[in-house]
Amino acid sequence: MRALALTLMFLLAAATPAAAQTITVENAWIMTPPPGVTEASAFVTVRASADDRLLGASCECAQRADLHEMNMSGSTMTMRPLRYGAPVSASAPLTMGPHGVHIMLTGVNAALQEGQIVPLRLTFRDGGIVTANAEVRRR
Repeated sequence: MRALALTLMFLLAAATPAAAQTITVENAWIMTPPPGVTEASAFVTVRASADDRLLGASCECAQRADLHEMNMSGSTMTMRPLRYGAPVSASAPLTMGPHGVHIMLTGVNAALQEGQIVPLRLTFRDGGIVTANAEVRRR
C-alpha cells in the first residue's frame, strides 16, 4: 500500500505542469550616437524566474543587432561578440552597461533622436521573444 501511495505521489508530481518562465526587461535604453554615426549601443536589465540565455536581439532601427561584451585589461579595451548569447540567472539579473555586455546596433537606418522610443526584440532560449521599449538618451 505504501508503494502504491508513493507511486501515485510521483505520478501526480510528474503530471503537474511546470510554471511558465517569466522574463522581465527593465531600464532599456540606447546611447545617443554622434551625428552621422551608423552604430549605437543598447542596454537592458533582464530578470528571469528560471535560468535562461539571451540568444540575440533585433531592432527595426538597425540592419543588425548583436550581443557584445567589452573588457578592459589595463589600458587596453577589447570587444568580442557573444556568439552563444549571454546567460540570464534566476538568482541575479543580467545588467548590461557601456563597459560590459551590450547590444551593438549596426547599420542604423536613420538618426536616433534623444527621447525617441525604439522597440527592441530580445530572443531567449526558453523564454521566447520579449519586446522592450528603449529610450534613446545620453549616458
